[in-house]
Amino acid sequence: MRSLLPSHYMITGKFTDLGDFRYKLEQALQAGPKVVQLRCKGMADEEYREVTRLAETICAHFEMPLLLVTTPDLFTKTKADGLHLSSDKLDGFKKRPIAEDKLLSVSCHSQEDLKRADQLGADILLLSPVKPTASHPELAGLGWQGFSEMTAGLPQATYGLGGMKPEDLDDALAAGARGIAATAGFWS
Repeated sequence: MRSLLPSHYMITGKFTDLGDFRYKLEQALQAGPKVVQLRCKGMADEEYREVTRLAETICAHFEMPLLLVTTPDLFTKTKADGLHLSSDKLDGFKKRPIAEDKLLSVSCHSQEDLKRADQLGADILLLSPVKPTASHPELAGLGWQGFSEMTAGLPQATYGLGGMKPEDLDDALAAGARGIAATAGFWS
């Protein structure tokens, strides 16, 4: 599965209910292959499990990998393909928090984050911000040259994150990335 990852890594955005979620996810996957990261900040556990079950069904139908932003314990109770960790969670683990046959994705903002993610056996690295972004205004954009320099020689699939739009894909590929990661442009 690792070698077949698509060039688009979609982070789910806002939705009003399960029907709206289904519609948005199906529309996004009908538009082309994507890794799907289910991010539902602040959602209660039972509601999150409902959304996860629906996402599992839809992603399985489209044969697209589903990654969850949750705890390793909750992750093991799902049929999802992988777990995503934010950089602030990296120090909480001494070893890979999930099985080797599952995908581990990590958001990174520094060379130290990349090193830590590699030590944990991450399969996918999201390096950000490539461009200035409202979600991390305190961080200057790396630019594609900086992205390329930081990820050179890494064995993992790397995706540029931060200010990305679908039209950034060619620049990402030229910089050695597997692709781009975003909500905007994929989730509407």
